[in-house]
Amino acid sequence: MPGNDPVAAGVTVFLAIALGPALLVVLLVRAPALVRHLIAFRRRSRAAAPTPSGPPLERLVADLRRLDRLRRGPPPSTRLRRVALLAAYDDVLLAACRATGVEDPPLRAWVEAGGTDGALDAGRDLARLRTEAALEATGVRIDPPGPAAA
Repeated sequence: MPGNDPVAAGVTVFLAIALGPALLVVLLVRAPALVRHLIAFRRRSRAAAPTPSGPPLERLVADLRRLDRLRRGPPPSTRLRRVALLAAYDDVLLAACRATGVEDPPLRAWVEAGGTDGALDAGRDLARLRTEAALEATGVRIDPPGPAAA
């Protein structure tokens, strides 16, 4: 009859007796770590997905490109408009840096120190240029190439 093999039954009992205590000790030693991993896994799986804290990156890039075109175009008629345009550009540029994970952009120190008062400073212009380069290094094109001229 199949399944009535005394040799196979004897080997199975021998292995259970020989290896059973060793497996039991290993399980008891590893059990706390296993429980910690299971609890951590359940917490991670239950954690809510992080919600974005600002506008979507696409919107920031569109605003940045629009303000960049205005900034590079004919200068605004008054100093107030020029300062307001540069301040708005700086704010959107820094928001795009936060959204893409640029660590400590050079422009942040200028904006925190001078607010809108120093928007026309040459040093701030250089910081703005370095921040644009850092943002473009993440893959965001501020001034994408236009359509081919015929």
